[in-house]
Amino acid sequence: MQTLDTINWVGDGDDTDFFVAIERTFDLRLRSNLPWTTFGEVRDHVVAHVAAHGGGGTTCATQMTFYRLRRALRLGRHVGPDAPLAPLVGENLRLAFSELEADTDLKMPATRSGWFGITGGLCFAIAVAILVFTTLAPPLRIFGAGASAYAGLWLRYIDRRRLPRGCETIGDLARLVTDQNRGRLARDGARLTAPEIWRIIQQLAAEESGIDSDLIGPETTFFRKTAQAA
Repeated sequence: MQTLDTINWVGDGDDTDFFVAIERTFDLRLRSNLPWTTFGEVRDHVVAHVAAHGGGGTTCATQMTFYRLRRALRLGRHVGPDAPLAPLVGENLRLAFSELEADTDLKMPATRSGWFGITGGLCFAIAVAILVFTTLAPPLRIFGAGASAYAGLWLRYIDRRRLPRGCETIGDLARLVTDQNRGRLARDGARLTAPEIWRIIQQLAAEESGIDSDLIGPETTFFRKTAQAA
């Protein structure tokens, strides 16, 4: 498959979100003035960082994560990757994931809003609509918007949340957590090869741009030529 010459970003924040994801995934800090123009340059920098600061380990990263999760959940060795996750973490996902982050020293994936959370978001939208579009007298407008926003906060507070999409088993969670903590796991002795690093960079760029990750090659540039010329 032929790769793209450019990913066609326009510099309106899409590149910033990508680099933030790189920092979070590989546990590194990037200078703001790095003269990069291609994804191959990002790959080379990350590979050099992992070589310098990683543990040089040979352990499978997903396996390492699974054992950490199983230990944090106080589960026995009889529990395998196919065990359903919901009964293991309980109903309060917000608290459970917070405790897992503390016990494993790994960032957990974001949980999804439940029905209370979704309704709470609608309440915030209604509050904004009341302030911007209604012709009510100022005291009534402020009261109505405040009441709607307060209801939204309360609904989000009591929302039990839902598991991340595609996260049905403890093995699924281990894979998601691994993808978000590659750098930290490499530092702790997990295996992280140059091809794996490149695959992750492709995936992060694809998520930000909405294109097939296989279309992104080492020579693919970030910006349109018009944006570069400007």
